[in-house]
Amino acid sequence: MPRFITAVPVVVLLSCASALAQSAKPPPVAPKPPAAPSPMKLAAERTQAALQQHPPGRPEDVKTQEALLAALYDVISGPAGKARDWQRFRSLFYPGAQMASVHRAKPGGLPGVSPITPDDYVAWGETFFKAHGFFEKETHRQVYGYGDLVNVLSAYEAREAPEGAVLTKGVNNIQLVFDGQRWWVLHISWTDEKAAGAPVPATFTRK
Repeated sequence: MPRFITAVPVVVLLSCASALAQSAKPPPVAPKPPAAPSPMKLAAERTQAALQQHPPGRPEDVKTQEALLAALYDVISGPAGKARDWQRFRSLFYPGAQMASVHRAKPGGLPGVSPITPDDYVAWGETFFKAHGFFEKETHRQVYGYGDLVNVLSAYEAREAPEGAVLTKGVNNIQLVFDGQRWWVLHISWTDEKAAGAPVPATFTRK
């Protein structure tokens, strides 16, 4: 009897110690959420997908800087009512490229620089060129480059007919890039003499 009575408290103590040990265990650690993908990686993936859907450039249009610039002027020029080859136009621009006309904003007016996409230009051109002839011709060029990145200041004259009076003169600022296989337009911004409030510099006049 005495041995039995002595053993009971030991069993109780062991049970309590086990319960306390279990209650003292730290709560389970929640798994860490997956790391957010890199914005740069996502941008690269979007660009890759866009390139796969992009209209291919004509080899003769994209093999050199000179060919690309010539195609850019040629594809938007033509008589009134002539449909422009907009797929050819789109094929010259790298996915994400932008265009912008530049002028000094008036107080309370619209912004002086309003970036658009090549598709925005297409939407405008489809209507404008139905009623207006437009011929834009390069008159002078200055080229600056480093590696595969090239910036071109390209002076131009615009007319309604190839031999018609000059409607406007201006300068296109065109950024080009070579991807190892072909040339692309990355960006175009432009201003003319009216918007700039000054004539095109003499260094940009036709020789």
